[in-house]
Amino acid sequence: MATIYRAMDDRLDRVVCVKLLRTTLVEGSGSTSGNRAVYQATYTHFLQEALALSKLQHANTLRIYDFGYLKGNDDSNGAPFHVSEYLDGGNLESHVRIRGPLPTAEALGILEGISGAVAEAHEHGIIHRDIKPSNILFARVRGELVPKLADFGIAHSNLKKKDITPADDFNESVSTVALFSPRWAAPEQLCGSPEGPHTDVYALGLVTIFMLTGTVLFGDEDVRLTFNDRVRGDTLVNARLSRLGLSGDVAHVISKALVARPEDRIASAPEFAQRLRDALKVRQSNSIAPVPVEVVQRPAEMPVIAAPSQSQFTLDVENAEVPSHPGTASSPERVVAQGERRIRYVQVHEKLDLSFLDTQGGQVRFRVTFLPTQTPSVNVKGLTCFVALQRNRPTPAVTIHHDASVELVAVNRQVLGEVSVLFGTPTPNGRVFLVNGQSLLVTYAEATQAVALMLSHGNDVVVMCRS
Repeated sequence: MATIYRAMDDRLDRVVCVKLLRTTLVEGSGSTSGNRAVYQATYTHFLQEALALSKLQHANTLRIYDFGYLKGNDDSNGAPFHVSEYLDGGNLESHVRIRGPLPTAEALGILEGISGAVAEAHEHGIIHRDIKPSNILFARVRGELVPKLADFGIAHSNLKKKDITPADDFNESVSTVALFSPRWAAPEQLCGSPEGPHTDVYALGLVTIFMLTGTVLFGDEDVRLTFNDRVRGDTLVNARLSRLGLSGDVAHVISKALVARPEDRIASAPEFAQRLRDALKVRQSNSIAPVPVEVVQRPAEMPVIAAPSQSQFTLDVENAEVPSHPGTASSPERVVAQGERRIRYVQVHEKLDLSFLDTQGGQVRFRVTFLPTQTPSVNVKGLTCFVALQRNRPTPAVTIHHDASVELVAVNRQVLGEVSVLFGTPTPNGRVFLVNGQSLLVTYAEATQAVALMLSHGNDVVVMCRS
């Protein structure tokens, strides 16, 4: 949907975040009417996000500073962008995956802050519709981490357009485009029914489960298989809640936030937070910030060696920061020598595209994506080829939960290459990978999630890191 930059505001001498809408359709998707509808929807919601954030002043909502358009070639309006505060405290998803379930007081501090932000949005007629751990970011304030609700990109709002919109109709909706995260979506989103404040309450219930137990309630490999059960009633939710080890009072409150029928659900975000506090029997706090969280600082950069002029294969990092100089700390990739091999550490937001030339000179492209599961998992998808686990039939994509070799297969079933996916072994200090008999440690400060990729072409090892 957009490219995110860490930028410097020279006028006020502060670091900011710039979100720039992509103006092209998804690569390879073609210029179909369906894809044009998707782009129109994302364009509309991008403008909606800027307008929504401009109305919200809550301390636990991401602050927006500015909005504008890049100039087009003919001085017309180009791609829209907005400038917001830069948050460098990580997000809720990464904190829980590093530390495990949060202490109840800390989880409540986060929930109450976000509930206040949600309540203010609802008062302005804004429904977030995509509350999930990765959209709850942290700002560093006086040694504490303050939660901030971000990414109002698919929010529904009754706000009217002002002067920031071009000739396109800002309020035109594309109802056929489903924009939400299925694992954190309410039943009414799954079946296309009307949404409201109760939609965000449902998501807050799922986020609370994640904070208290470290479990994604609907973290199924194929989340679509649960859709019917989630829409039709409460049996599935209650059965899964009963296995989480929560106390009876706490489980009861959360279950009331996850009722399939919106009218039977807890009515508001603040009511949910208060009822959960009562169930947990935790004293009220006057602070808007959660309990201080220990943040592990990244280690100093390892020695960097110059990359050769002609790489064995190329990388395309999604949402990587723009490096100021090759090899500096701001670069999304650094290269370290280990014997005859090059170890390429690549920081990604979620996915990494790789490509290489086959024996005929054709480009082979594939994508590796981290999956939001409790145990380490990745999805390997062919972009110009099929993929296959050894001795299995080629398919468009495969999901991997343990060390495996994936063949990259042409349409005529010719094997173009192979990539070995290594998950390593967890240790108290980090994850250890065995590369040609040598141990390679990736510390938890370096990456909360890591997977090593070894291609049959060349001697490079790619360590895909996610913080």
